[in-house]
Amino acid sequence: MCSERGYVNFFGRNAPFIMFFFIFALLAWDITSPMITAIIWAGMLSFISMPLYRLILASMWKGRFPGAAAGITLAALLLLCFVPVLLALSTLGNEAAGLGRIFAQLLSNIQQHANNPAALEFPAWTPAWAAENIRVFLDDSQAVRTLVQNIAQWSTKFLSSLSANIIEHGSSFLINSMITLMVSFFFIRDGQRIVDYIKSITPLTPEEKESFFTQISGILNSIIYGIILTVAIQALIGGLGWWFVGLNSPVFFGMLMFFFGMFPAGTAVIWVPGAIYLALTGDMKNAVILFVWGLVVVGTIDNLLRPFLISGGGKSEGREIPTLLIVLGLFGGVMKWGFLGVFVGPLMLVLFVSVCDLYRKRWLESGEKGC
Repeated sequence: MCSERGYVNFFGRNAPFIMFFFIFALLAWDITSPMITAIIWAGMLSFISMPLYRLILASMWKGRFPGAAAGITLAALLLLCFVPVLLALSTLGNEAAGLGRIFAQLLSNIQQHANNPAALEFPAWTPAWAAENIRVFLDDSQAVRTLVQNIAQWSTKFLSSLSANIIEHGSSFLINSMITLMVSFFFIRDGQRIVDYIKSITPLTPEEKESFFTQISGILNSIIYGIILTVAIQALIGGLGWWFVGLNSPVFFGMLMFFFGMFPAGTAVIWVPGAIYLALTGDMKNAVILFVWGLVVVGTIDNLLRPFLISGGGKSEGREIPTLLIVLGLFGGVMKWGFLGVFVGPLMLVLFVSVCDLYRKRWLESGEKGC
């Protein structure tokens, strides 16, 4: 009871200050909220690059020039991460645009020849039996031909609006990238002081603070090294296999492997249909090669690399991070934040459960003391 009265007295005495604090908190949020995505990305990049920064700071100037060390770290990050990613995105854009043109041309042909399916021409990669079945299907019913025409018109409009959307958001992407890089510099240079300040205002006991922030580090290690890096290697090797068997757009489908690899379905969602397609076109040799490559090489990377890359980072206080929280966080995070949600979603859910554990521990301790 004394403890409860203490809390009441504290909030009663500080009510004006709390209102004053929340006014400025709302103003601060109003200013920073348009940049929140860039700020979170900067936090992730600074977390990834912190070991390199500490190495450079300690080895080159013995800790005397943190600004210069942060600048070199950021430059190295650009060369090692941003440049390859931009090149990959450029290739991905070209391949996606090529696939879009082929798809749009096919839809246009279907629309033009809906009343004469025999004259309909298909891309060279279309299996002959599939093209013939589509022609027979289109020739079967006027209602079907009308439906296909409507789908073709809708798809053409969708592709046009998608291209316009990408162009429209191009400037926003550049601005966010500049903000991310600028904030990353300060996060890298002053990261430890920022973390220490956040720790100092976190309403937890010293032991709880240590446990909480250790868990944050463990979760990020688990996500970045145990999931992202593992899946990136899987996607790279899967894309090489896709290219080796002669399938088109290996970068595009490698990126799809990267996306699906983060979820329980895995990269098999992409390479299995690729092997089936090769088999249906009569190329059994390459179909077997792609299937075995995906099953033996790509499929086993997760089991071999993930434990090594996590190196215990996915554990906290001796407990494994619940897989269900990771999966729910990935799905929900991607739906809410896009690719950034891969990091934010699991982190928020696991930390919420961690806070619930702290509350449960305090509740049980208060019960034992007879409060």
